[in-house]
Amino acid sequence: MPEPEKNTEDYRPNIILFARHFPPHVSGGARRPYYLVKALQDLGCRVFVVAPALPDGIEGIAVPHVQPDPVTGIPLPPGLRDHLRDWLLWPDPDIRWTKRAIHAAQKAIPFQPDWVITTSPPESIHYAGQYFKNTTGCHWFADMRDHWLVRPFRRQRESTIRNFIERRIASKMLRQADLISTVNHAIAEEMHRYVCEPGKVFVLPHFSILEESIAPDDEITLPANKVNLVYTGSFSLSDPDCNIGDTLDVFARATAQNQALHLHIAGRLSAAEEEQIQASNCADKITLYGVLSLQQSHALQNAAHALVLAGSAHALTPPGKAAEYAVRAKPIVAITEAQWAMLYNGEKTAVEHMVTLSADTHALSTHVPFTQEETATEILQKMRAFSKMPRGGPHDR
Repeated sequence: MPEPEKNTEDYRPNIILFARHFPPHVSGGARRPYYLVKALQDLGCRVFVVAPALPDGIEGIAVPHVQPDPVTGIPLPPGLRDHLRDWLLWPDPDIRWTKRAIHAAQKAIPFQPDWVITTSPPESIHYAGQYFKNTTGCHWFADMRDHWLVRPFRRQRESTIRNFIERRIASKMLRQADLISTVNHAIAEEMHRYVCEPGKVFVLPHFSILEESIAPDDEITLPANKVNLVYTGSFSLSDPDCNIGDTLDVFARATAQNQALHLHIAGRLSAAEEEQIQASNCADKITLYGVLSLQQSHALQNAAHALVLAGSAHALTPPGKAAEYAVRAKPIVAITEAQWAMLYNGEKTAVEHMVTLSADTHALSTHVPFTQEETATEILQKMRAFSKMPRGGPHDR
């Protein structure tokens, strides 16, 4: 008997989602899948999450990872075993965790999924989507937050031979996905190199999150006699081309003109980055918090007078943190040579913008394309449209 036609409002598929980065573990990549799951749940979908750990209120199974996010302490230089894993495990060392996650999910999932969602990085996570589509007959939606082979974060992929082989892996794997979302047009352009079907690849930008209440234990009070600038996240450990030295240079030049400025940094730093901070001539005006939970990070953002956003010159769009910052309605100083800095600094340089900050400075109007609810609704519309296509259609190959 044919399934009755569903409209956008009542299409609520059962979904299994695989994510390597997910709360309560702390990682910049954990925000997007977490808030997407919350939004899909709020719209009435049943979502079963497979991740290294799970917070309260999320249905799923936790499959522990040998390297949880974040690794405690300052990261050590890679050893011989690390290099061997990087070169011998394809497309990346996390393929071993992905296979364990698939095995655990098969035993634990309490329903037949209509869709499997995989969200990278790492790119090996998409093997789970390919596997579940082929073994259960469900549809597969792949979410790409980073490039795979164009300006790769994994330096091994810069090798000509490896790049050639992984291009074939990416093409063979992603051709089987039914829908592929990317956070910007540049990544979408790369996906079109692997996938030719029209309509399969679409841009789903970083989205803003709903304001969450901060628990009393997580509230943070910053010095009242300072203009408190807050940066949450990593630098080179998130993007190898994001240099903390650029942020320190801007801050040092700004504090020379505005002595009230104080910079608060919460996130995982490399040993070299901590040394750069200690060696800077403004080290006494910088407070380091280490790694904070997502809720503590939001509390620190709430307590700030202004927020700092750093990015490499090669980043064509603001990082995902920008959408998280936007909900705070505070001034944002963008430290980057990329053109999107003008969205936050206006016609000023980062130094000029930072110098003018005070406790009473108002934020520039910042446009965020989607809220988390609008993003989830967009995904459901895409899923519904695809689910109505007959099997054997242009994407079902």
